[in-house]
Amino acid sequence: MTESRLDQPLIIGGWFQGPTGRGQGGWTAAKLAERIGAPVTIWLRAPIPLDVEMTVHETSAGWECRHDDKVVLDARPSTPVDLETPAVSIAEATEARRRFLFGPDDHPVPHCFSCGTQADSMRVHAGPLGEQVSDDGDERFATEWTVPDWAVADDGTVDPAVLWAALDCTAAFYVNCHPVTRFGVTASYAVDIVRPVAAGETLALVGWCGDSDPRWDGRKRGGASAAFDAHGQVVARARSLWIAFD
Repeated sequence: MTESRLDQPLIIGGWFQGPTGRGQGGWTAAKLAERIGAPVTIWLRAPIPLDVEMTVHETSAGWECRHDDKVVLDARPSTPVDLETPAVSIAEATEARRRFLFGPDDHPVPHCFSCGTQADSMRVHAGPLGEQVSDDGDERFATEWTVPDWAVADDGTVDPAVLWAALDCTAAFYVNCHPVTRFGVTASYAVDIVRPVAAGETLALVGWCGDSDPRWDGRKRGGASAAFDAHGQVVARARSLWIAFD
């Protein structure tokens, strides 16, 4: 009998970390969604272990990903993300990257494979589109980003998880840095990919509040992110919920 994808263990390799020693939320959520094969919102319930087998189970409400009988993530069916924001050009996103707020000494997740400061990071370093982080002008964050070679398969297709990871970190810098710095982690995440990205393609990634209140509600705050191609066409959209550490 053929083994289904849900029967196979889910393992997040050690390099795909976000917070040091834990799996990156966007990448892990994508890998769970890939197993499920349907539009879902992923809820991150516990720190994501690295280099260990996690089991995926279908439940009456959706799906669960477990390690040592602890629910690490769960998924619920969802509709496509329909958030919209004005397109940002590659040039504008490149300029925003120059205003990235962190360096090696104060980066909150310096070893994140997506937004860390190490040489092999994807360096998703979103900065404010405006000249400064304030309530005036364009409040969004952005960065340009190029699909890395390692995410391209032999047949030329790109692993969509790489885009999930990049959009997660893009939203993170908006949520955690505007208008004040307050660090949190992804609590839920949903991505709608409009079209596959191409090997070596450069995109403009944008983070903003989406359809959520732009302020923190206690320890909770909503976020959104989107990717635009060189022609200003949307490639993907994401909605997220964040929980502050404090």
